[in-house]
Amino acid sequence: MKNILITGTSGFLGSRIFEYFRQCPELSVLAPSHKELDITSLDSCRKWFSINQADTVIHLAAISDIGESERNPELSQRVNVLGAENLARCAKEWKITGRFLFASSDQVYSGNNSDGRLNIETDSLCPINLYGREKAEAEERVFALLPDALGLRFAWMFDLKPGKANYLKNIILSVLKQETLSYAVNEYRGVSYAYEVFQNISMLASSKAPGGAYNFGSPAYSNSYESAIEVYKLIGHHFSVPISNLAVPVKMEQPRTLAMDQTKLRSVGIRFRDSVKAAEYCIQREADLIVNVKEK
Repeated sequence: MKNILITGTSGFLGSRIFEYFRQCPELSVLAPSHKELDITSLDSCRKWFSINQADTVIHLAAISDIGESERNPELSQRVNVLGAENLARCAKEWKITGRFLFASSDQVYSGNNSDGRLNIETDSLCPINLYGREKAEAEERVFALLPDALGLRFAWMFDLKPGKANYLKNIILSVLKQETLSYAVNEYRGVSYAYEVFQNISMLASSKAPGGAYNFGSPAYSNSYESAIEVYKLIGHHFSVPISNLAVPVKMEQPRTLAMDQTKLRSVGIRFRDSVKAAEYCIQREADLIVNVKEK
């Protein structure tokens, strides 16, 4: 793994993993602009691969906002499905020697596990939104071309770096402003610390893990409300302020389980902290950023 192509470096995860790999002197990180590499155009992808040498591909470019996908379905299809297929086709044609990793999502699961069972990679996929359906289709197309590719089914992510609001920032703001937030008692869903995500991407990219889809995010051992209570305690302790009643329990009309079973990932030696421990790890590593969290 010497020359790494990373797409989506203007996005949340892509920008962070770009900086992470760029600190490794033995690696050459390739982060082309949209003008240099238009993933929705096979001709553009072929032209880029004919000029540049990539050993490993980490494809993160996507329209990941569910609402934006619904509002712009044609563009979303080209980016989320065709873009992944085009890059996989070129990786096959140019016979890259490293791994092909690409972003998928926990949204490929329906979440309608009434028994609370965790989602497993071998489950039949039944996404309930367009973004999830596109990610499921992208997986199918990529694996048809590259059976050894690695599809990473990401969960929500957070950190405390400047940028948009996220799970942990919202809780910090709730504590600082002493304003309530609602969390479902009948939802199970993991949230992941971004730094841990790209640490594990680095490990997987260097591994001999079998190709296929992997649940790639923090497990959730409690419902969303119970997990939030524990994170509120961490933030309340940090600021030495009261947190009672800031997390409000609500019941969703339709129970939802997007939490993902980690057995397959652990079998290749990769683990994630659970959602609460991931938040604690983030607070420890980025404590100096907490006071700068502002509403966006």
